[in-house]
Amino acid sequence: GSSGINAEYGGHYMHYFTVYGSLRPFGVSILLGTWDEVNGPKLMEIDPAGSTRGYYGCAVGKGRQNAKTEIEKLEMSKMSCRELVKEVAKVIYSVHDEVKDKHFELELSWIGKDTNGRHELVPKDIFEEAKKYAEEALNDSDDEDTDM
Repeated sequence: GSSGINAEYGGHYMHYFTVYGSLRPFGVSILLGTWDEVNGPKLMEIDPAGSTRGYYGCAVGKGRQNAKTEIEKLEMSKMSCRELVKEVAKVIYSVHDEVKDKHFELELSWIGKDTNGRHELVPKDIFEEAKKYAEEALNDSDDEDTDM
């Protein structure tokens, strides 16, 4: 599909910057998500060296390993986009360390059948529902920790 071609092109471009001494490497990873009627959803990661990989769920940046562990626990094929948005918000809140990490502002976007293949911010009502779900899960987790 087009996401694989775009990711591969982006990977070659980023790799080019690691090969030549006069160019500075990007030093970032990119997540590229697409959806179309024929191929369905695709998620590709392009790492700083230009390698591309496809995933069902992925995380990049600080806390990525903990986030990937939580993502792997989800049965995504059995969940709706709305349910996944809630779970993703929960993962983001759960891997954030209040002591070591800076404050963050949650932003959620999606691409899929509901958006006709366009990347859009999650509607406000779904965003608020997901944020509330994630904060309650975090508070429940904190309550369990203090009960011990």
